[in-house]
Amino acid sequence: MSVDNRTPFPAIAFRQFNMVGDLLGVVSVRGTFRLSDGGPLVLADEQYPLVMSDTYEGDPHRTPQMAQTDLVPFKPGTDVTLIGASFAPGGEPLPSWTCGLTVGPVAKDLKVTGPRFWRARLRRRSWAMFRRDEPDELDGWTLSEPEPAAAVPLDWRLAAGGRLPAANEQAPDGVHRFNGVGCGIVDDERFRETPNVEAPQIEAPDRPVASPHGEDVPEGFGPVSPFWEWRTRHAGTYDDAWLAERHPLLPRDFDFRFWQCAHPDLIADPWLRGDEPFHLRNLVKRYPDLVGRLPGIRLKVEVDDATHGPLALDGVHFDLRPSVGRVFLTWRIAFPWSERRGMPKLSTVDFVREAAA
Repeated sequence: MSVDNRTPFPAIAFRQFNMVGDLLGVVSVRGTFRLSDGGPLVLADEQYPLVMSDTYEGDPHRTPQMAQTDLVPFKPGTDVTLIGASFAPGGEPLPSWTCGLTVGPVAKDLKVTGPRFWRARLRRRSWAMFRRDEPDELDGWTLSEPEPAAAVPLDWRLAAGGRLPAANEQAPDGVHRFNGVGCGIVDDERFRETPNVEAPQIEAPDRPVASPHGEDVPEGFGPVSPFWEWRTRHAGTYDDAWLAERHPLLPRDFDFRFWQCAHPDLIADPWLRGDEPFHLRNLVKRYPDLVGRLPGIRLKVEVDDATHGPLALDGVHFDLRPSVGRVFLTWRIAFPWSERRGMPKLSTVDFVREAAA
């Protein structure tokens, strides 16, 4: 639906049933900003369009999510996400280092490493020590020392996770429940064919990667796909009872945290308001300790002689890929709108001047 938009930001209105079947109006807004070292985010001359569906680098089941759709009805908190890379302090290749993302009260550190591998450790069968033609057996896996690197992509494919070994040759492979596109899971039955397996290069500083069998919790800053367990555990129960008694409404046990697309450590609850400081450590090549501040923007919606607001700031997304280099903020509000009469009018309550400088 159209919006009478009095702001510089793309916006959309749509209607959505709530949990009890009442029809609501939802207004979703996306703003595009540039980084400035030491200052507030700067309003970008070119405002990127709304994201109408979840976007991925490629196949959603093999590549990470790049952006979440703006057609989300409600988020109970603010997602903080980042796509990009971490750069070695000092600019010289290192085996490992840490990086950090802080926005207001939300903070998370990661340890990144250069390429490393799980290497099969072999031993001779004791009963075959005099038979040279008898193959060795697996004695476990050893994590190699990381190679030096100048930069490490912050990509879920370099975090713990990925495909699980098939139970038999006829059964399809499963995937890690928290990260279906990761790496570092070995197949003990195929150690001769694949004695060297890429190991995760991203981990928590206080919880190093320890298992070659998919037992480590993935770590990252990027958006979380809707079919990973961080989100599916909030999706509710879709069974015959739901189909008979609730459809097309959401299940009674649906939790709106399903719509949060950030790592659980990077969700602010309650929402951020704007004006919060942020700190990017070893995440921008030219500025290893970049600090700044979110813009203090307040938005409101007027419809049918009623004013609703301020809109919730429910997303802060740093897309630091060289081809993008922007920060995206999303705002959202839902309001009673059982009968569409007037067009929603979106306007600002407050607009910190530095944001438009």
